[in-house]
Amino acid sequence: MKINIRDLMENIEDSSVDLEETNVVSSERIKELTKMKINELGVAPKRKSKKTIITVLIAVAIVSALGITTFAAINGGLASRTFGKSTWAPEDETYVDSDGEEYTFPEREFISLQGYADSPEFQATGEWLEFEDGYDRDFSIVTAFDEEVKRTGVDPFEEKYGAYLIYSQEMADKVDEITAKYNLQLHKNLSDCDTDIVREKFGNVFSEEVFGAGYMYDDGTFQLDGTYKNIEFQIRRCMRGYFDTVYLNVGNIDNYEQWTYVTKDGYTVYLGIRSDGHAVISIDLEDSFVSMSIMPWDSDLNQVIHTREELEDLVDQINFSLL
Repeated sequence: MKINIRDLMENIEDSSVDLEETNVVSSERIKELTKMKINELGVAPKRKSKKTIITVLIAVAIVSALGITTFAAINGGLASRTFGKSTWAPEDETYVDSDGEEYTFPEREFISLQGYADSPEFQATGEWLEFEDGYDRDFSIVTAFDEEVKRTGVDPFEEKYGAYLIYSQEMADKVDEITAKYNLQLHKNLSDCDTDIVREKFGNVFSEEVFGAGYMYDDGTFQLDGTYKNIEFQIRRCMRGYFDTVYLNVGNIDNYEQWTYVTKDGYTVYLGIRSDGHAVISIDLEDSFVSMSIMPWDSDLNQVIHTREELEDLVDQINFSLL
């Protein structure tokens, strides 16, 4: 059987994007729909129903698993961030692109945005991912939950667990178990932010040529969808001591060519790029872990494969001493 991508995305409620009327959404349209969500949660979870967001995550998996190149094992690189490959896949195993070509459901390997494997933040996210990977596979629990919320107008988990897409007591209990085990706090008080707000709060984190918008928690964890020259990227800062469940699907880490770069300010950053142009960047700091996902297209959705020099130039636009 074939996966109809429109069926996967039928619950998306973003009024700024119109789904095409054909049965299969083109790969360019999927890129547009997932541009703000490529690392699972590019929008504030409270703005969409929980079933909607879960639907988007499936579509994201289709977009983000392309490319072949060489792999260089670097201590502190992708190998030190991987949670391994997901065992979850839809009941149907293939999907069809706009040209009518069939593909098997892409490989999904998740990497941490919270830190390396020896950190409590990484280990906590890994436990949550393992739980989530086998939970509510037929979406019956989240469907019933959404129906109950629509009927009553009350989400009983929003106040405490609003950052975590919790829709059952079992999930809430698991969050409490994990945070107690690793002595982590929960994110609170989500708000919109942009590069100007980040500069006001933390200082000149970005050069004046970088601009973008996203969201922030009051603990200092933030995510922005940014632009620098013709580079479209996401940057996420995860504060130490907090439970964070956002992760990135890279398809297969063996497909990334990796290297290190020392910034103009003396910080060592890890970079990786695969042949289709998607790139990842990370740096482990004293108070936070910072990750970047570089999109393989520009603002007009034209495919772009950036050079090493361009990615290193992007990194030099960030003052990591303030993060």
